[in-house]
Amino acid sequence: MSSGSRSDRSRGAGSLLQQYSAQIGNIAGRQRVEIALKAAKVRAELAATTAHEAMLDAKAASRAKSQFLANMSHELRTPLNAIIGFSEVIETEILGPLGVAKYGEYARDIRMSGKHLLGLINDILDLARIEAGKSEMQDQLLELGEVIDGCLRLVRIRAEEGGVTLMTDPPAQPLPLLADELKLSQIMMNVLSNAVKFTPKEGIVTTRWFLTEEGAIQIIVSDTGIGIKAEDLDRVLNPFVQVESAFERHHHGTGLGLPITKGLAELHGGTFTLESELGVGTRAVITLPATRVRSQDGSVIAETITNLEPISPLMAGDLS
Repeated sequence: MSSGSRSDRSRGAGSLLQQYSAQIGNIAGRQRVEIALKAAKVRAELAATTAHEAMLDAKAASRAKSQFLANMSHELRTPLNAIIGFSEVIETEILGPLGVAKYGEYARDIRMSGKHLLGLINDILDLARIEAGKSEMQDQLLELGEVIDGCLRLVRIRAEEGGVTLMTDPPAQPLPLLADELKLSQIMMNVLSNAVKFTPKEGIVTTRWFLTEEGAIQIIVSDTGIGIKAEDLDRVLNPFVQVESAFERHHHGTGLGLPITKGLAELHGGTFTLESELGVGTRAVITLPATRVRSQDGSVIAETITNLEPISPLMAGDLS
């Protein structure tokens, strides 16, 4: 046998071994990929299971929290109502004179403190209901201007005591809508009370309401108050959060009004946003969807009213 033929066979055997080695390498590579994919799938399934369990735990915790708050609120409100009622009986001397005037002052302080605590309990319960999805809507046909005027009458005394002027800029025609009157009034009272509270003497609080070009309802309450820092705008919409300022330290609160307002607006299918500039003022914007706009007979308005001025961006001099 010639050396050439042996070398050819050797090269052929070497080539065959290389092919076998390459195939074995490919098979091993595919197996590693398959093992890695299976491991990734198992990890993903475990992560999904863990996330699902965490979600169930969170829902259970939320339900437990809401139930606890509801029970606690009921247990606290019952004796509080008795305290408020009996202190009012003593303050007004229904059963006869007290003899010492100071007792009447103490009774008044007890009644006012009891009402403040009762309001706090009601706010906590409202927020718990909203977060748990237990707050039910009682929609009815309303005229927005009448609801706003009613709320303005309630805050007018507080505004006059603080030297704050209330102004309105209503649309040229009535604006009927389908809404929960109690919840809509609560939205307006929270926003108006906040605006009056944080607006110093000789300040102005202006309320506007109109249809946008898209047919949605916008209610804007702007003030010339102390304003909010840009980095605090999102924080104040979280429960129990109050931004610090020398002015605010004289006006106590729970930090629940704005989160409740946001939740009630969302229950209506709308939104609640804040725009502010420190030292210039704040503008609260409540937007309700076009589906809630009604004609006088209660039917949905088919065509959009476009002759009313839509909201414009907040400018430095906009609130003056």
